[in-house]
Amino acid sequence: MSSSLKEILRLALTTTWSNRQVGRVVGRSANTVARYRRLASDQSLTWADLSERSLDELDALFNRALRRTVEKEHPDWAWVHDQMQHRGMTRTLLWEEYRRACPEHALAYSQFSHHYRAYIRKLHPVMRQHHSPGERVFVDFSGRRPFYVDPVTGERIVVELFIGVLGYSNYVFAVACPSQQVPQWIKAHVLMFDAFGGAPRVIVPDNLRSAVTRPGQHPIIHRTYQEMASHYGSVVLPARARRPKDKAKVEGSVLIVQRWVLLRLRHRTFFSLTELNQAIAELVVELNRRPFKKLEGSRIERFEADESAVLQALPAVLYEHGEWTSAQTVPADYHVRLGKHWYSVPFTYIGCAVEGRLSADAVEIYCNGIRIASHRRGIADGTTTDPSHLPKHHAMYAERTPEHFVRWAVGIGPATTDFVQRQFQRAHPGLGLPCCDRLQALARKHGAAELEAAVQRALDIRSPSEKTVRALLASGRHRSRPDSQDEPGAALPEHRNIRGSAYFAQTKETIA
Repeated sequence: MSSSLKEILRLALTTTWSNRQVGRVVGRSANTVARYRRLASDQSLTWADLSERSLDELDALFNRALRRTVEKEHPDWAWVHDQMQHRGMTRTLLWEEYRRACPEHALAYSQFSHHYRAYIRKLHPVMRQHHSPGERVFVDFSGRRPFYVDPVTGERIVVELFIGVLGYSNYVFAVACPSQQVPQWIKAHVLMFDAFGGAPRVIVPDNLRSAVTRPGQHPIIHRTYQEMASHYGSVVLPARARRPKDKAKVEGSVLIVQRWVLLRLRHRTFFSLTELNQAIAELVVELNRRPFKKLEGSRIERFEADESAVLQALPAVLYEHGEWTSAQTVPADYHVRLGKHWYSVPFTYIGCAVEGRLSADAVEIYCNGIRIASHRRGIADGTTTDPSHLPKHHAMYAERTPEHFVRWAVGIGPATTDFVQRQFQRAHPGLGLPCCDRLQALARKHGAAELEAAVQRALDIRSPSEKTVRALLASGRHRSRPDSQDEPGAALPEHRNIRGSAYFAQTKETIA
């Protein structure tokens, strides 16, 4: 007002213009010009008296004098603010109570509200935040959600819109997700880092459940979210609850994306999430190329010039989402249930507390933060066992399978292989396992070569049984030619149970 005050006084005191004409020139009302003309006349002031005075002197001479004539009594604004904290309290009620004490010196309601808002602004000053290149990314979901149409049913499927914005360059990323669940939340971050070509040092999310399991002064970050951030070398620093100015960057970017992306898609129909995301990506590229209104350049120019090169390099392997299970104690059979499947751990961890991490294709089991087992993810209602996890006697018993015995027999010889295969050619193959156990014992006792010869002799005489093999090994007949006993005059093998011809040549009396 001070700058126009001098011009008002000059025109009012040196011309014959009316108050309305002067007001039109300086952009003030005719009543304002009339008030200043009257104050100058009351004090017998001319333009010669006022032309050399400073603006502050003119303001003190006219405006402060004017304020003294209309001075009002202000209430205690601290008391007003304290009363406003009561539930249901209104400014109108407090103004009426304040005015009732002295109506002639009370502020009008509009002035009461104006001064109270000014008082509030002093209580809550806004700090301008400055972000270094590559330091922070702000992430959130949009309140307004896009949708696509199921081409089969015609149903409208509403999805979520994930938005991320870099603090320094305001470079924007957006992608539609099926939901706000943890897997989709994590996947959106992976796609965002890939689009940026690097990862910032700090991620600033809101306090949604997929990011923060318990908000507050010391928030607890969702374990999977924290794991993902660590994989990219970042830390998670959630915005304070009910403090939207902590993430003003993304709040403003959400509105911008809604305006320049969602509203431009309102007349288009999409029939898949992929089709919708392709359209969103095209419009986000345009948005990042739009020139700033109050700054030079655009988002993409600031990003490429100052921020892209200082982002942290992406790891060689993309993060694979995995869900953690609650802790459980390893039972006596050293198998833990994850999902609907049982997985083995080393038997030495029986009685220990372990946790499982389930990804799309793999299962990892941890004890005290150390991975102790990993398996391919199995089908439901089954069991997966790593042989290295078994105790020695369990491992030996677990090896009692037809396949194992056949592999062992191949190492002995073709006759033993044929013999072993015959043991499992029955209605219940498992009945051949005990025979193969005893056959292995004979191999350990007599050696592989002796066993192979005895088995071959048993097959030659068409008696493929373990009893025959045992007898042949005991008598040693497996060493002779198979047809030698059928030749005339062939000597009988020596044995303590064979008496010989000399015995039968004796007389009955001699024997007696």
